[in-house]
Amino acid sequence: MNKRLSKDNSIILKNLSFLTVLRFFNIGVKFFLVAYLVRVLGTTNYGILTWTDSIIQYFIILINFGFNVYAAKYIVENRNSQKTLNKITSTVFTIKFGLFCCSFLLLYFLSFLNTLSPYSLFLYVMLLMGIGEVFFPVWYFQGVEKLQLATYITVFSRIVLVGGTLLFVKNSEDLLTHILLIVLSNVIMGVLGYFTLVKKFGFRFYFVKLNDIKTVIKEAYMFFLGRFMSLTFNFMTIFLIGVYYSMEYVAGFDVALKVVLVCIIPFDMLQQAVFPTITRSKNKTTIKKLIVISVAVGLFFTLFLNLFPEFLLSLFGGEEIKQYSTVLKVLSPIPPIVALTFILGTCTLVAFGYNKEFNRSLIISSLFYILIVLLLYMVNQVTFWNLVYLRLVSDLVLLITRIYYVYKKRIF
Repeated sequence: MNKRLSKDNSIILKNLSFLTVLRFFNIGVKFFLVAYLVRVLGTTNYGILTWTDSIIQYFIILINFGFNVYAAKYIVENRNSQKTLNKITSTVFTIKFGLFCCSFLLLYFLSFLNTLSPYSLFLYVMLLMGIGEVFFPVWYFQGVEKLQLATYITVFSRIVLVGGTLLFVKNSEDLLTHILLIVLSNVIMGVLGYFTLVKKFGFRFYFVKLNDIKTVIKEAYMFFLGRFMSLTFNFMTIFLIGVYYSMEYVAGFDVALKVVLVCIIPFDMLQQAVFPTITRSKNKTTIKKLIVISVAVGLFFTLFLNLFPEFLLSLFGGEEIKQYSTVLKVLSPIPPIVALTFILGTCTLVAFGYNKEFNRSLIISSLFYILIVLLLYMVNQVTFWNLVYLRLVSDLVLLITRIYYVYKKRIF
């Protein structure tokens, strides 16, 4: 048993090490680009970039269809059968490519809406990011516990993005250029990911039967629905702020939210690193330790955000964004809430086989968000600050729901 635990800990540490490198590199890239783009493109164009991205992310989730959780778990459980792995991987690629094509058709009809029509060109180009999402098999690398491969590929593609941005994005007229660079970076990531899958793991694509496609869609759709609904918290808030206020407000909220979200990256890394191991071992003691550590670290981040809000916003967004320091303070309790939410979600409910409960928690909290937005609309109270507070409360509802399911299933 001690040998088994030692091996599990070694695997977790290795995965966590590569995730740490990957995420901290992504953090540096993300905040460098935010600081650079806000100053070069201006707050209005940066707001447009963020606002259009909030729409495209729904299509990206449609293309991924929950496979980052569902397929990763399937790979873990069948990693010793190359035939089975080829079958499920071919099925996933087939479904994702079909959804990518459907996304363009759906966007075509949506682009006639008055709200979206002025930005239709940006939306069409940005949707090409889906090519990378189709072919980059991060779920496969996670399932076989070879996250270093995903790290190398992602780092290279982001270097292309940063280098291209510095070379070609020089003023407020270069918004489309930056979007094209984002697409190029994602396409490179997808191509390299697929090539690695073929060369490193001997993957061979073959056409799958319609019944296999239906089976996978049936099993994965709850993961998709849960993930799709969970986007509501961030991207629907950004979308509504853009509709009811201005792109400057979008830029201010987005920078404040990005500062908060960077604090939850360690917890996201942790859940990805331990998920395959806990799925195999069902070690409850490890989960309890993770809960204590994650909440403690999350509370530290909350304190840090409250002590230095103006400094953080001016550092990453410039002097114009500093006026949104109160937004950052309001959102500061999110790190410990999300830390516990992550551990109780993927590493507890999913790892112990309670997939429905995991997805229901996402759906319930998202429906809560949508219901409150509708009520605010009916009483003409869709204000900037109401949307900010709702963003925080929705995460709390998600946490309470997961605590309820963990208690109900007596996992501990």
